[in-house]
Formats: sequence, C-alpha cells, structure tokens
Amino acid sequence: MKALTLIAPVFLSFCVTSFISTADTSEANNIIVDCENNEQKTCLSTELKTIIPAIELCSQEQTKNYDFIDLDLFAVKKFPSDPPTDITKQSRADWINAVLKLCKDKPTPEEIEKNNAVFTESSSWTNQFMVGYAIASAYEDDGTHKGLTEQSPLAQFSFDGRWLVGKKAPIHWEIGGFLASSPSFIDAEDSSSELDVDPEPGAEGEVEVDTDDDTATDEDVTSVTKPTFNDVVGSLDVYTKLTTSFWNDDSGVLKDYFAVGGIAGFKTRDKVADDLDAVVYYYGPILEYRYYGKDMRTNKNSIPRGKVWAGYLRFEEYGGLEDQDRLLLVGEWQLNDNDEAEPDEGRFVVGLKANLGEGADDVGIYFAYRSGFDSIQSFLTGK
Repeated sequence: MKALTLIAPVFLSFCVTSFISTADTSEANNIIVDCENNEQKTCLSTELKTIIPAIELCSQEQTKNYDFIDLDLFAVKKFPSDPPTDITKQSRADWINAVLKLCKDKPTPEEIEKNNAVFTESSSWTNQFMVGYAIASAYEDDGTHKGLTEQSPLAQFSFDGRWLVGKKAPIHWEIGGFLASSPSFIDAEDSSSELDVDPEPGAEGEVEVDTDDDTATDEDVTSVTKPTFNDVVGSLDVYTKLTTSFWNDDSGVLKDYFAVGGIAGFKTRDKVADDLDAVVYYYGPILEYRYYGKDMRTNKNSIPRGKVWAGYLRFEEYGGLEDQDRLLLVGEWQLNDNDEAEPDEGRFVVGLKANLGEGADDVGIYFAYRSGFDSIQSFLTGK
C-alpha cells in the first residue's frame, strides 16, 4: 500500500508531462502557450482541466517562457475510440480547431523567423482597384479659386510588392494610377511664365513694387511668377513608388511602421495652353506611414487599413510655370472596422490629396469603395 502511494504521484506526473512538450515542433495541431499571457493560459486551462484536472501550464521547472501543447493527445482522451470511427475523428478535429481559434497563441521568435523566410521567398504582391467620388478645387477663368466645388467620379488602381529583409526592414514597391479631374492652365494668351496683368489690390498674384525707386516704370509691375489655374480638366496620374523602413525592432509585432523612399510619375491633362505639355513629369523623396492592424511579420502582404505620405516633389510644370517644387500630401483610411479585412473582401475608404506650395493649390477629398482584382474577375465571370 505504501509503495502504491509513492508510485501514484510519479505516474500522474508522467501522464501530465506526456501531454506538454517543451521542444519545438511544427505540427499543425500544436498550440504555443505564452507564459506571460494570463488570458491565454486561463483559456487553455479551462478547457484542458476538464480532460486532465492536474494539468499545469508553464510549470516552474521549465526554463523557457512558453510551452507547446499537443492537442491531438488531449483530443484522443476527450473522444476515446479504438479504432476511431469517422464521427470520432470529426469530433476530435472540430474540438482542436475550436481550441486553436479560441485560445490563439502568440508566435515565438523562432516561428517569426521561419514565417519571415517563407513570406520573403513566396509571392508578396497584392493589388487593389477603387471607384468613387471626388470633391476637388475649382477655378474661374480669371484664376479665382472657387473652393472645393469641383465634383467628379474617380478610379484608382495599384499593385504593391513587399519583401522582408531579415526581421527588420520591409521594402515596398508600388505601381499605380489615379484617374480624376484636376486644375489646369489652358488660356493660350496667358501661357508664358511671365504674364502681363493689371492685378487689383489684394488679389492673388499681385506683384510687389519697390516704391523707393523713382525710376520704376509700368513694365516693372507686369511680371507674375506664381502658379495659377483657370480651369479643371480630366487627368490621369501614373506613378511608381519605392519605400523601406529602418526603425523596426527585431522582435514583436509589426502592425504599423514609418518608411522613407522616393516617387516618380507623370500626369496627363486633356486640356492645356498651346505652349505647355499635356504630360507633366514629377519626382522626389517621400516619408510614409502605414497602418495594417495585424502583424505583418507573420502575414502576407496586404493593402494597409490606413496610410499617409508626404513628398517634396519637383514638377516639370505646375500652374503654367516650369520646374516647381511642391509639397504633396496623400492620405487614405478604411472606414469599416474589420481589422483583418483583405482587399478582395472590399472596403469603404475616405482619402485626401493636397498639392501645396507658393501660388494656387490643388486640394481634394474622395470617398470610394475598393476591392481586389480577383474579386472583380470573380464578379464578372461568375467563377
């Protein structure tokens, strides 16, 4: 009887530890227990103690801050059958899936490194197509700004590729286009960079005169060098953008990050002055912030829920003048609250685009619905 009393605790301990593995494993039905996550430990303990009451997660004897639980062993004990029937097999699989979904595990550094390697080697491209409605700046024939009164439909498309360099630096290469209306300078008589005008006091574009110089003539006050617009026309903006991030920790989740890089593109306009090009090139450095809402170390590339970027760009021509330096601000935010919504599932977004600097500005906001090309193809073909 005394020997039985000594053997029982040893046997119970052996049974418990046989269900807990502290060795790394890649089995799909294993769950990682984060020993610092009390919520997850409570979730698992509540379920597993109904099968083995003496189960202990994250015992004091272990040296690592996580455990690996083989749910197959617990499923066999919860739904015993030898040999197992089809109903038993299904019951075991359903229970395992429920536990994995309910008690989500936090990836270990080893898994993060493994997933990064997988996603780096595999295809990392995503795409989006967006249709909506834009409200933008409008201008009178004389160059007077009418405010945000220009309303037009819009369409936007983009392809974004992402590569992970080690654990730290995501690199993004984006190619896209934006079709909407934008201000333009189309009056052929005022198409030069130095326009003969007689501005009224206080009007935009008025030229300052040095009144201390008694030799000033009327010709000295006829030069206007600030960009201006006098119409709104259809426009297509095509660009390519390359960015990377240097400020990410080696460990932890990567739900958002800042990136730096550059952008280059061209903008077409269906109406311009006779001596101006219908295609305008631009380029320059940018700073970008991306927010995903999910860990991008362990998820494949996707369209961010929100992003904003600022660029200091050189425009070949802007508002009738050549070689203009402008500040371009672009922002976009997903309105629905589904943190894990993929582009193919569709999202409603609101956006802002502002071209700021000396002289006339080009500002607009837009509301749109975006989706992936795969979803559009499925809708059109029914497949």
